[in-house]
Amino acid sequence: MEQGNGKRSGVGISKTLYQLVDAALCWVYPPRCMICTNIQPQNDKKWICENCNGLLTPIAPPVCVMCGAPAEEEGGQCILCRRRKREFSNTAVFVYDDVVREVIHRFKYKGCPGYARGFAQLAIDYLGEGFFESVQALVAVPMYPPKKRRRGYNQAEKLAAAFSDITGIPVLYDYLRRVKDTKPQAGLTPAERANNLQGAFSLGKPVKFKSFLLIDDIYTTGETLDVCANLLMKGGAGQVGSLTLAVAVRREKQHRPEDIEVYSSPIYDNTSI
Repeated sequence: MEQGNGKRSGVGISKTLYQLVDAALCWVYPPRCMICTNIQPQNDKKWICENCNGLLTPIAPPVCVMCGAPAEEEGGQCILCRRRKREFSNTAVFVYDDVVREVIHRFKYKGCPGYARGFAQLAIDYLGEGFFESVQALVAVPMYPPKKRRRGYNQAEKLAAAFSDITGIPVLYDYLRRVKDTKPQAGLTPAERANNLQGAFSLGKPVKFKSFLLIDDIYTTGETLDVCANLLMKGGAGQVGSLTLAVAVRREKQHRPEDIEVYSSPIYDNTSI
């Protein structure tokens, strides 16, 4: 009994210390809006300022049950997913429009890993915590180690860690490995993307959980997520899904990934950031 009380006291002290450190950091590095980057009030825990509120708009149903993009009817698949057989379903929070593209670019390439917490909170506010009820473990799509060292972090791992902090679901960092560097996927057809990913990933540890959720930033053609999901299934997983921040909306007659349609926002000018 005494031991239990000690543990609760320790948790309370840790939480208080975390709050003090967080408050101190807010004074040194004041919170900024993820979109316009203007400084937020010190006591404002929102990630989007009032002026930009509404610019990050979650995808409204109906959505494709395979890729998560807007669809014509609830419970159906978009034309492209019907044309290309998909084995695993993805949930996306946002359409990859001008606003989302700029904020994700800053998150990945401009040294803003802290955006992961904001993105995770926005996603959970939209999806609801019930979305994660059947998930036993989170797995981030891995990055090739030298590339990760050059960038300083893997944005998918940062996202997974942020989801874990909020939901309590563990992140498994060593279940999947990226063992081969590949040329950039941009500009490749779906078939070329699949060939490009051959042998790029391997299973790190034996699978001990049955229900996994893969985490990544953008769903383009789904080839990378399919490869990772297949590896987990071959390793013994019973169920694998994926969650991405955004989905790139593809044109019906798309032949190459450059045909991906980026929605333009008439009320957003990314030259101001």
